Amino acid sequence: MAAADKPAVLLVGHGSRDPEGNREFAGLVDRIRSRFSGRRVEGAFLELARPEIPETLDRLASEGVREVWAVPVILLPARHVREEIPEILAESARRLGLRVRYGRPLGSHPALLAVLEDRLREVGGAASETAVVLVGRGSSRREANADFYRLTRLFWEQTGVAWVEPCFAGITFPDVPTALERAAGAGLRRVAVVPYLLFTGVLMNRIRDWVEAARRAHPGVSFHVGRYLAGHPLLEEVVAGRIEELGGRRESQWAELSWSDSVPETKII
Repeated sequence: MAAADKPAVLLVGHGSRDPEGNREFAGLVDRIRSRFSGRRVEGAFLELARPEIPETLDRLASEGVREVWAVPVILLPARHVREEIPEILAESARRLGLRVRYGRPLGSHPALLAVLEDRLREVGGAASETAVVLVGRGSSRREANADFYRLTRLFWEQTGVAWVEPCFAGITFPDVPTALERAAGAGLRRVAVVPYLLFTGVLMNRIRDWVEAARRAHPGVSFHVGRYLAGHPLLEEVVAGRIEELGGRRESQWAELSWSDSVPETKII
């Protein structure tokens, strides 16, 4: 079957003002493309970077593609996932005569919980001496913020660290400086900041600035900033699983462990 006759895969990233974050997303697209040899795999951004979604769909349609499997490479099902991306896909589908299957976001997937554990181990330290500040992006949608809190509780119980403070890098509260103050006041010697973010960018730079301010304010506490999720092989497994869902295949060994009831189901646009 010719490539144009098969459904093409479109991975949708949010987009960043930081070119490095966009390059990391492009690298993820390249690695997923290598996993799905023989199938067209493209990437596009919702905003802040190019190519944007309509631009990529226009190109695919002009090359004879008639069906697209779109997967939002976004963590939690907030407004971008539930409203903005589906609306853009639907408008392009109508205009171009495309059939679009829209998949699920990455969600608070158990494999990503394992990635967070690895990121914590990378910064070292005994669990009994460590307070963790777990940083999410933050959303105006309360269900997405609640999903993050559920993830925090599971992370706490699974890692056995002494203290976990959930917080958000933007939009809502508690914010990162507040969580750093609480963690520093917990009476522990170490604070590990673990970002639940996909790629580098403006938010990672802000987190580092907030941590540096906390170091100056609390010289007796050792602060450590962990890596975000990009670059971990399990992230690729989760993305690949979301694509396989669209083809009717079982997602992965993690499928039966997924816990988020608020993650939308696959749908046809």
